[in-house]
Amino acid sequence: MSAADPYRPPTPAERAEAVAALRTVLTGNQPDLPDGLHLSARPEFTLLTAGLWGAVALHEDTDLVIEVPHPGSDRLTARLGLELFHAIPTAALLIAGTNRKAAGNAADVAHRADSLFHAFAQTLATTEIQLHGFAETSAPDTDAVISPGAGDATELHTTLEKTLTRQGFRVRDHEHLAGRTNVQGIAAAVRGTPFLHLELAPLPRRHHRDAIVKAVADTWHQQGHH
Repeated sequence: MSAADPYRPPTPAERAEAVAALRTVLTGNQPDLPDGLHLSARPEFTLLTAGLWGAVALHEDTDLVIEVPHPGSDRLTARLGLELFHAIPTAALLIAGTNRKAAGNAADVAHRADSLFHAFAQTLATTEIQLHGFAETSAPDTDAVISPGAGDATELHTTLEKTLTRQGFRVRDHEHLAGRTNVQGIAAAVRGTPFLHLELAPLPRRHHRDAIVKAVADTWHQQGHH
């Protein structure tokens, strides 16, 4: 994924068609797919792709959305998202289709309410864990930053912080990495559903993904989920 990739936000009609297709998939039925959307049903999950607008993978029952808004630029967050999707059998995986800097930063879906990424997140309308990466110089001596974005912290946030700390990760607060203006987080706060904004330094993304996946999955299961 490159900042030179083409990108334009979908039109309202294109968003409506894609959302209708996703809603049909969620009911277990086969949608009539508009141009640009593709559906692939596998034994373990269903994949709905929309080219440069991204993709969503769904297990049969979904009560958590793992979100990757910045694949390519927040390196290895897409791989981490995929590993979490496979580790949590009730998770969906929502991933953007382009580098956040494409078309002069127009593809930064974490700050675009007109993106298909945002529309899909609102359609799923459940607990969200959104994955980000920061440069080591942005928050020295920090491995992870956990924030509820524009909302309030929940037991999910406090349990994950304790779990990561117990595993030896340095979890600290950094307001500039808290995602307060993240549009998915703002929508979740209005809706009243948990939103966990997880920022990770390069080292845990590169070398300790297994430990991060275990911490998130264990935390999720401790909340009474399967």
